[in-house]
Amino acid sequence: MNRDPFPPLISPRSPSYERAWREFPHPTTHDGAETVALLARLSEAEQNASSACTRMLAALEDDEYADVVRDLSDLHAARRQALGKLIERFGGSAPIDRECRDLLVQGTDAAARARNAKEAQQALGVLRRELAAEYAAALQNAGLDEAQRTALAALAPDPNLPV
Repeated sequence: MNRDPFPPLISPRSPSYERAWREFPHPTTHDGAETVALLARLSEAEQNASSACTRMLAALEDDEYADVVRDLSDLHAARRQALGKLIERFGGSAPIDRECRDLLVQGTDAAARARNAKEAQQALGVLRRELAAEYAAALQNAGLDEAQRTALAALAPDPNLPV
């Protein structure tokens, strides 16, 4: 019995799987489904981070720090796009916004409360650490080959960098 609180997004009943069958001539086989699910989870996490930054921008009272938050939101969106391309290479379909689960809960909560540069910096640090943990867990997956591991490592945020 699978006790994972966040089962893989790609299953025969998931919206992404159904879209993949409609959008691609040769969707992923069962063997590639685990990799697609892993990449989809990272895509969801990047969507969470990008959305948290966008919401933070609306409430942030510090215009100077808003540029930093805007740049990070763009970075997360670019990573999500790169993950989407990897998913498509495996015959999958990247999750669209309404299909994304809330994975970075602590970071998104902190981002929603941020009003000044100090609070925003703290919230972004929490987001970065949560996101880095998602990538670290993905990189430990035994099903990844060396090329896939290298591609993910290049996208992974460094949890120790200052925001």
